[in-house]
Amino acid sequence: MEETREQQKLHGFLQCGIYLSILLDAAIFIYLNAPIWGIFFLPLERLSHMGIYSSMLSSKLCTLGLICLVSIGTLSKKDTEVNPKKQIIIPLAIGLILFFGCLLFRGRSSPIVFSYTTWWDLGYLVCSFSGAFVCSISMDNISKMISSGLGKDKWNTEAESFMQPVKKVETPYSVNIPMLFYFGKRTRSGWINICNVFRGTIVIGTPGSGKSFSIVNPFIRQLIAKEFAVCLYDFKFPDLGQIAYYHYLLAKHSGKLKEFKFHVLNLDDPEKSRRINPWRADYIRTLADAAETAEALVEALKKGDRSGGSDQFFTQSAINFLASCIYFLSKYAGGKYSSLPHVLAMLNRSYEEIFNVLVSEGELRSLMSPFMSAYNAKAFDQLEGQIGTLKIFISRLATKETYWVFSGDDFDLKISSKENPGMLVLANDPNTQNINSACYSIVINRLTKLINTKGNLPSALIVDEVPTLFVHKVENLIATARSNKVAVLMGLQELPQFNQQYGKDTAATITSVVGNVLSGSVRNKETLEWLERLFGKSKQIGEGLSIDRAKTSTSLNEKLEVLIPAGKIASLNAGEMVGMIAADAQEKFTGQFDTSAVNCRINLDMADIKAEEKNYRPLPAYYDFKGRRNEVLRENFDRIGQEIEDMVALFKPPPKNASNIKTK
Repeated sequence: MEETREQQKLHGFLQCGIYLSILLDAAIFIYLNAPIWGIFFLPLERLSHMGIYSSMLSSKLCTLGLICLVSIGTLSKKDTEVNPKKQIIIPLAIGLILFFGCLLFRGRSSPIVFSYTTWWDLGYLVCSFSGAFVCSISMDNISKMISSGLGKDKWNTEAESFMQPVKKVETPYSVNIPMLFYFGKRTRSGWINICNVFRGTIVIGTPGSGKSFSIVNPFIRQLIAKEFAVCLYDFKFPDLGQIAYYHYLLAKHSGKLKEFKFHVLNLDDPEKSRRINPWRADYIRTLADAAETAEALVEALKKGDRSGGSDQFFTQSAINFLASCIYFLSKYAGGKYSSLPHVLAMLNRSYEEIFNVLVSEGELRSLMSPFMSAYNAKAFDQLEGQIGTLKIFISRLATKETYWVFSGDDFDLKISSKENPGMLVLANDPNTQNINSACYSIVINRLTKLINTKGNLPSALIVDEVPTLFVHKVENLIATARSNKVAVLMGLQELPQFNQQYGKDTAATITSVVGNVLSGSVRNKETLEWLERLFGKSKQIGEGLSIDRAKTSTSLNEKLEVLIPAGKIASLNAGEMVGMIAADAQEKFTGQFDTSAVNCRINLDMADIKAEEKNYRPLPAYYDFKGRRNEVLRENFDRIGQEIEDMVALFKPPPKNASNIKTK
């Protein structure tokens, strides 16, 4: 508020009092004995006996007190541009030095400048007046300051900061990641305590945001150290695979993982790959098992594209046909030909040969009737639509490397079994991901069914870059795996990418049932809005300032605002994470809400990580082809093709005119 006319007059009078005090100080201590006072000498002499004029210092302190009193009562117009350092602190320091420094000038002899005044006396007078003036101006500027936070917290950092866990809560199944967070005007050390790993975890972030380094890698290290049976999908093999192998060896050296074996499936380098048969006969017990197995493969080939109408008819036809082939081979000859390569080889035969084989199994006749009707009616266009699409999709998988890896059975795919536990790495490569991902989807589909059962060791499925691998019905796995101690970690870049590869409905279901959500920097509007709503709102104090000629007013208001705005999520630096952690049940219910959100920077020990990287070991080789790799793979490829050819020949019907031949 500005001063009124009366206040201005009073302020001017008091300022005159300041300089009158300085004049009295000069008159008493410099000019008291000068013969110039006349009738004023007696009052002046009596004033000199007052306590405030007993010494120069006490006189100065009294004058300074008067300056402070006047400045406190000043009602200047508020100024948002006041610089405390330049307009208050520095001038006040200079003024005080001048005001009290002039005491050094007294008691020194020097030539007289003018009547009764030496050079030292003149310096005393100048410093006293100038010091008082500068002090008065600087203290007046204090009243121009605004005691408000307006403009000081440009990005609302203080209001949006919140307390986060500072204690490490470690359990036999937890993952604990050190971090730094800001709260209460300082940076604090804390922990991301993911105690409910079995409720599923999803990590989102654009390339380079640090999601793998900050979240996925600590998951691998800690879950292996806690003796989880880990299935790891490594899209950029061996980046994650070598971390897993190093910590597997480290745990072995520490006396852990006693019965565990380390397995790698590598379609690009068969010598460094185990062999596995996910379509073993004992896995395909019923036609329903075969149908679900076929559906998983077809959806993996189509990357989750669930179209409707006529496209759905042809897709379902392809699933039924593939299921028939899988089921037949699982039952034929005790299931000795029940494998992916044998199914691929069988699909490479003619329609007539395939139909002759499949209809021999009575259980498949109803499933095969639509195809037989089209074939008998010579509706080859329809047949090509029903089966040709499947052949085109699946023919890409028929490589000699695929035949080799999936025609053996080196280990138990139930890696969480107490009898044969293990670690499994699925080695992919961005250059061959289309073929590899479809094949690994078959493995993952079978593995998840096996480990998601009672009585197993704790297990984990870690899939970084999950859109490159179709995990069939992973939403059901997340929803039900908690009771079977299966932890699922999925890493992706953006929700639209997830929607594209898994289908919008499936992706929405997955993001709905997952318990732990962590995110680095993202850019997509849909992802940002989802995260912003997920973190919720908090009560934040807003401040308003109004300045006009008559008054200055400050208003405070409290309202719910988003806890972590979308703009700040989009601008996170590498290694910075926001997230929502699944909370544990509280022993005592208080009715008070406490967020489980985090907004932090991951704080891993870089020295330990660099030392670890220097000790990485090359992953093991399981086969030695002795320089005959192509020959060995080709022989295996031809053998499987010949086995199917021999089997098909057994079902070839006799010539139609054979019964008409009479014995002569």
